[in-house]
Amino acid sequence: MFRLYLFSVLFTICGIAYAELTVAPSNQFPSEVARKMSDWPMYGHDLQRSFSNPTSGLNPGNINRLKPAWFFPSNDLFSAQAVVSDGVVYIGGWDGYFYALDQRTGALRWRFILDCQNSIVPVPPRCVPPGQTPPPGRETTDGGLVTSSAAVVDGTVYFGGGRTLYALNARTGSLRWKRIICGNPEDPNCANDDNDQLRIFSSPAVYRGKVYIGVSADMQVGYRGAFLALDADTGAQRWRFEIDPKLDPQGNPLLNRQGLPAVGLNRGCGNVWSSASIDTDHNIVAFGTSDCNFGSDRPYHSAVLALDSESGRLRWAFAPHANDTAACDFDFGATANVLRIAGKTYFGIGGKDGTYYTLNALTKNPYGMVLWSANVVPGGSAGGFYGGAAYDGKRIYSTTGFGDFYGCSSPFQDPSIHAFDVGNGAVAWEGQFSQSFAATTVGMGVVFTTFPGDPSGLPPTMNIYDAAKGTQLANIPLPASSFAPVTPVAGMVLVPMGNYPDGSSGGLAAYSLD
Repeated sequence: MFRLYLFSVLFTICGIAYAELTVAPSNQFPSEVARKMSDWPMYGHDLQRSFSNPTSGLNPGNINRLKPAWFFPSNDLFSAQAVVSDGVVYIGGWDGYFYALDQRTGALRWRFILDCQNSIVPVPPRCVPPGQTPPPGRETTDGGLVTSSAAVVDGTVYFGGGRTLYALNARTGSLRWKRIICGNPEDPNCANDDNDQLRIFSSPAVYRGKVYIGVSADMQVGYRGAFLALDADTGAQRWRFEIDPKLDPQGNPLLNRQGLPAVGLNRGCGNVWSSASIDTDHNIVAFGTSDCNFGSDRPYHSAVLALDSESGRLRWAFAPHANDTAACDFDFGATANVLRIAGKTYFGIGGKDGTYYTLNALTKNPYGMVLWSANVVPGGSAGGFYGGAAYDGKRIYSTTGFGDFYGCSSPFQDPSIHAFDVGNGAVAWEGQFSQSFAATTVGMGVVFTTFPGDPSGLPPTMNIYDAAKGTQLANIPLPASSFAPVTPVAGMVLVPMGNYPDGSSGGLAAYSLD
């Protein structure tokens, strides 16, 4: 279950103050060739979700030269990672717009207006009917219209907004197609259902003519989440995998002619806010799933699923808490890394139980097979691994969240940044006061995280570490909270931000070398 709103409550109570961002001019930019080499065209950089940029231009020797370059303001939060392709930055926000910006200057290239979906709070001001006030509930929302990142592939930019997946011309911003994904797909008029709160927390993965995406009903009874493959050229549904399927008397999912779960239960479960990772060598797509009413209902909740990328058929399902009786909200909301260990392929993923797991991609065991696992914190409702880990070929780096607020464990947990040896899971180094809901990123020996601030009075910062030693290289104050990963690209970093309770100070900040 997505529990980011708990953090809003903490901020509202404690009234954390934010630093002011001042912009210094920067005239030194890498060559166009270097910029192209260090593009970051999708969430996590690549289909393997390495969250790593080996040509970022940033290293332990020059990172202290980072200074503000430009700031693009928005009318609400940016909580998605910014992606970069051919000198253009792409990002969407809670204000109901999707933007293309010049990477050098932050100037607006074009802006696309999303369809209104007023079942999702906060409702953008342009979507509020005349004479009405915006609906309440911002303090308990799990996010606005755009909460996930785009993917730029072959001149098309794909992104989710509410329950709609869009495909735009990357150069002009013109619409190529859009597809509404329904929380109650059996209803022939579901696309016109104004009560449907289905949304796309998952960032799209585009591979071999398909767009892979997870959707979440966010516990709205009468609807359900799922995982889908859509045609990349038209948006037509290729297949749909039900995460909360109807079961036969033996407890097995009822299957359709494609060998996929046939029908889902409309009880608000079956949710996916993890993004798909793809083992392109073996055509396997893997992702994590949410709990169901805080529990780990079989067969597919609080699990990691591996599917055949072409047919959508299940290869294996790993559910470490399937028999747990405690309702501790142990989702797999993080995004998996595709790892190479001793010549074999594994999916590595952290859970909200505070454990990072490495899973054999090609196992024949229908319940998955663990190579190693490492538990570093107790985890819980707002704890454990949230966004995604970074992988540079040698180590895995990741922050963990704050903790648990429902009695399963402690509310504030440290250490909160961790580096593992990829071969055996040994902890290479750890650090404190780095709790984050965002993915960790790495490039050229430097690890980047965002810290949103905390109730003790610590302000929001971008924290930068030496990947080899764990030494903190920089601690840069941010003008607002950030719930999104840093994008290290072409000698600069991009940091989305905005204050959760009211959307103030929303925008995208760029820091570059002087």
